[in-house]
Amino acid sequence: MKYLVTTLLLTALHLGSFSQVEPILRIGLIADPQYQDAPTVGDRYYRGSLNKLKSAIDTLNLYQVDFIQNLGDIINGKWRSYDSIISIYRNVNQNIEVYHLLGNHDFSVDSTLKKNILVKLSMPNYYYSYEKNGWKFIVLDATDVSFFSNALHNYNTEVIDAYYKKTIGKQNHYDWNSAIGIEQQNWLKEELKTAKKLNQKVILFSHMPLLPKDATNLWNSKEIIKLIEKYRKNVVAFVSGHRHEGGYAYKKGIHYIGIYGMLNTEISSYGILELYNNKLILKGYGNQKDMLLETIKKQNNH
Repeated sequence: MKYLVTTLLLTALHLGSFSQVEPILRIGLIADPQYQDAPTVGDRYYRGSLNKLKSAIDTLNLYQVDFIQNLGDIINGKWRSYDSIISIYRNVNQNIEVYHLLGNHDFSVDSTLKKNILVKLSMPNYYYSYEKNGWKFIVLDATDVSFFSNALHNYNTEVIDAYYKKTIGKQNHYDWNSAIGIEQQNWLKEELKTAKKLNQKVILFSHMPLLPKDATNLWNSKEIIKLIEKYRKNVVAFVSGHRHEGGYAYKKGIHYIGIYGMLNTEISSYGILELYNNKLILKGYGNQKDMLLETIKKQNNH
């Protein structure tokens, strides 16, 4: 059988059945706190994100995750919001690394301050990769080609308009979405080629999702899906935020996992993704659902 894929919600009994086997890695996943010192609007609990994030970090420390990947939108507005969020992240155990990526709301600050975001979040670049225990993790900049980030990226406005206009009549035709540009795509190809040569398993992180089809998807989601499918023997999962109700899709051997937004609940929402040789286990907290994702793929032939 080329692929064996099973997706189901885990009960405590299911989780207990896997407890005797240690995962290769445990990854803490946090999406869309969107903190701001502002009153609640509908189901958006802006001020509550500080306490929810603190609770999440306490749990991730307790379970000794190997690292934490922020999936973007840690603030909703005001530069000082970064200081409040970063002070909470300082509670992470010293042996646990924290990696950030950018979401659209992270740019909702004064235009003169946008150039300081990478330094503020201690990010090496807008997109980058790292390796852990033989796995490659690729952090994408889903805010690359956009109206809201162009003060930094300086694309010709015709390039942005071209991506945007291609979505006319589609679910994701919104100016708060964006695209991954050609230069980043070329970099991604090289990263995936290297992973293929080294026979590495790959997980990609992005703020904006590719699947399932939704209003929150990248403007050029089909283009990026086509690119990563060429390396589907290596790519295990694409993990994203932005779609606050979370989501899941499976296509050609790749799991597309959307993490529930921390903003949209009073009880918090985050997850721990455990990596095994033949499966992924997502342990959800708060509104984040548990998942067992089995994946058995043929080895690459070199």
